Formats: sequence, structure tokens, C-alpha cells
Amino acid sequence: MDHEQCGACGFDGGEYDDASLIDAVEDLGSRWRALLSDAGPELRLRPEPGVWSAIEYAAHSRDITALHVFGVEQALTGDEPVYPAIDGDDLIASAATGYEGADPKAVVDELDTQARNLAGVAARADRAQWDYGITIGGSRSTARRMIEHALHDSLHHVGDVERGLDRLRSS
Repeated sequence: MDHEQCGACGFDGGEYDDASLIDAVEDLGSRWRALLSDAGPELRLRPEPGVWSAIEYAAHSRDITALHVFGVEQALTGDEPVYPAIDGDDLIASAATGYEGADPKAVVDELDTQARNLAGVAARADRAQWDYGITIGGSRSTARRMIEHALHDSLHHVGDVERGLDRLRSS
């Protein structure tokens, strides 16, 4: 099985068994809630040009998690749906225009809801269904890989926010 991996943050989806993967996804809301509640006045500050603020990363993670709920639900149908390519950069840039002014409580509440939705969809599926796939723009991904990717994306950005807040506080 091809697992989600990231050399930059050290994420390895292969380190999660099914139950711990579901638990980790379900815990995303509480991780982000704690992180944003500790952000204080730096919540909306960018640590440097081209690096998002804590609230922007949280809103992005909320949206990516919601997108993965949809993708996993589609994959679990067993119909192997095929979708056209998505220009991720354009999609992110378009969605990000309203991130900086977002209400942090609402963002975390929505992120928590989406993470719990994703964990619930995964938990209700038969483990054989986790191998079902979806193809987007010629690239096939299994339901498990999408669950891993949603977790990785969010945890990666938790790290981005932690480093950004440290940078802001030390300057």
C-alpha cells in the first residue's frame, strides 16, 4: 500500500493502524482549538510575507478536511468515480480570500465538525472499502490514502502555525 508521507514534517501514514488513524482525524478539532486559543494577538499576523497566519491555516485545514469528506464518501461508493483535474493553487487562492477575517471559534467548530464527519465516514466503512478509489485528473487515490492526506495536511499546518507563532513571539 502506498501511504502518505512527507519529508518536511515527518508524517508517515503507514505508522497509523486503522483505529489510530480514525482517532487522530477525530482529534483534529481539539488540536486546532488549543492552538488557536493560545495564539492571542498573533492570530491574524503573518510571520513573514508569503506565510499564512494561524487563522488562515486553520480555515484552509477546515476546507481541505471538508473536501476530503466528500472525496472519501465518493470513493466508498465503490463506483471508482472519476473527476477532472483540480487546479489546487487556484482553488486555494480563491478560497483563501476570506480566511484572514474569519471568526476563529466558527473556523474551529467547523473544522471539528468536518474532522468528526471524516472519522465517522471512515469508521462506518468496512476496511475492505478503504481500498476503494477515486480518480482526480488521472491520479487515483484510495479512501485510506485520502484519510491519511487529510490528517497529514492538517497536522503539517499545525506545525506551520506553531513555528509561525514562535517566530512572531520572538521578534
